[in-house]
Amino acid sequence: MNLKDKMEKFNKRWNIQTEMDYEDEFRKFKTRILNVFSDIDSHVPDESIEVFCNYYGMPEQFRYSEYGSGKSGKHIIGKLNSEDNEQKFYELLEVIFSLKIHHLIGYSHETMYSKEILLKKTKEALHFSNVNLSIGQDKDGDIIFYPRGEEMLDEKLVNKTLNSLDEKSDSHFVEALKFYQNKNWIKSAESIRRMLEEFLRYKLNNNKGFGDNKLEVGKLLKEKNTDSQIRNIIAQIFGYLDQYFNDNSKHNDGELGEEENEFLVYQAGLLVNYLNKAL
Repeated sequence: MNLKDKMEKFNKRWNIQTEMDYEDEFRKFKTRILNVFSDIDSHVPDESIEVFCNYYGMPEQFRYSEYGSGKSGKHIIGKLNSEDNEQKFYELLEVIFSLKIHHLIGYSHETMYSKEILLKKTKEALHFSNVNLSIGQDKDGDIIFYPRGEEMLDEKLVNKTLNSLDEKSDSHFVEALKFYQNKNWIKSAESIRRMLEEFLRYKLNNNKGFGDNKLEVGKLLKEKNTDSQIRNIIAQIFGYLDQYFNDNSKHNDGELGEEENEFLVYQAGLLVNYLNKAL
């Protein structure tokens, strides 16, 4: 049992209620992240610093060592330190993980610094923090930050889905997660529709639309002797989703709340993961 779980059980046993509000939780998480990334600028090449500064509209300000050993700056850690908006802070982390980060190898040939080590430490900081954030990776290794749901569902559905999609459908699913994070739930739903459409095209090796391919899925499942009740459930889910997307997201004029958007993310994940195994 880790320390966090142990103390949660202690608090529950003694009926101790924490008075720390969510802003305090975010500030603690930010402090942990600042410790993790304290020397990030010295491990990012100049060309990536340039990309970073251009993206955020920042001037490049390097300090040259008086001993001629090179130049240094605090562009990335400075931006992390100054960003107090929670959502923008998470976006900033995703931007950092998209940059090139040098490996540092020690004298014993062990890796001392790398993107993988930073990711591990970031996940550890997240584990000890009660903030609305989850971290996943797609099949290309790109690191994705999105709002936290249920931990088991995120691991089994969202993260697994990110590793199961082709390039086109993956890009739409990532967009769906980002729109969800930005509370743009209608656009998130439309990205889910497009993800499912591209995934079915990829899986069935055709260029048909969502409505036609939902019928093709049923035919293929029947050919594979899938249980008729399971086929009916899959057909009904696709039918309901098709109608929902037509009524709400296709023309960006529907009504959708956070709970419904989260349901669509998980439902899409269930379909993708099932069809990857069944077809």
